[in-house]
Amino acid sequence: MITVRLLGLLSTYGGPRTFSIQAQTALEVINMLSDMGVDKDLLKGAIVFVNQTPIHGLKLRSHLKNGDEIALISPVGGG
Repeated sequence: MITVRLLGLLSTYGGPRTFSIQAQTALEVINMLSDMGVDKDLLKGAIVFVNQTPIHGLKLRSHLKNGDEIALISPVGGG
């Protein structure tokens, strides 16, 4: 099981902020979140951490291990 934590605006989608799921990669987690109703635009801009290490690009396809934690944080913008 993978622990998922949604932070920032991502946590306002109407479901739990922290939960466990079965997933093989961070990209799979992101796709599952989209299916759960998390805003796709927020997911596209999210900063993704696996076990407190930021990842992006091809690293999103790296295999996760049982017990890993993924945190997604929506960046805040303003002007």
